[in-house]
Amino acid sequence: MTLNFAELTQKLRAGGQATAQDVLDMVTAGPGATFALVEFAAEFRRMFFRNTIEVVNLLDAQGKVRKDRPQEPYAINVGASESQEELAQQIFSLTQDDAAQRITVNFLVPNEEVEAPGSSALTPMQCLRILAAARIAAPAKSLRVGEGRDLHLRSLQSLALHCVDSLYLRDVPASEPRAIFEDLQLLDSAGLSIIGAGQRDLAAEYVSYLQSEGVEDAQSYADEVFAEDDAEGAGGCGGNCGCGAGGCGA
Repeated sequence: MTLNFAELTQKLRAGGQATAQDVLDMVTAGPGATFALVEFAAEFRRMFFRNTIEVVNLLDAQGKVRKDRPQEPYAINVGASESQEELAQQIFSLTQDDAAQRITVNFLVPNEEVEAPGSSALTPMQCLRILAAARIAAPAKSLRVGEGRDLHLRSLQSLALHCVDSLYLRDVPASEPRAIFEDLQLLDSAGLSIIGAGQRDLAAEYVSYLQSEGVEDAQSYADEVFAEDDAEGAGGCGGNCGCGAGGCGA
């Protein structure tokens, strides 16, 4: 079936629930419907989570980073050759499970030793539709984007923030020290408040952390990333999302 967006939004705004067919229609929708789905998902995200976001592995007050990941029993793993129907059923099943109050969406990270770079069939737009579908089908549940965020969403990561309310900052190997500052800049540009961060200067704290890990140029990387942001006048959705961040590009 083809996604009837007007009918879907009318039903859900009236208090109805998305069906398994609705989820499949959202997951398989064309690129033209993607931004409308993100905009609709953003309505629910703001309704239940406002402008806050949970960062699971945030640097703690003692300057330590959580290395292990918490158990995630309710996860949707995307990119393991599942069919669109199987993926939609995964999403729908978790939205109907009362025990699944936190849903994690992981995008498969290819094994570089056996798979060629860029070999994944996932596209950024497809990944964005999956996150939007999960939010729309389970508006009040916590939705976390886990593995593969930067690899698969790429330049659409800022739009994904209008669907999810929880994420991991990227691991920070010494070879990619910019990554942590790019993630902090991403959250800042979206106007999101990190739960538990208060008035902490996270950029400065991560500079100190990286320096303690042997990254001598950490301050330069931070300055470089945030200077690029200022130069671009980055916003979020171009103002079309109603999210206040300015950037869905619809």
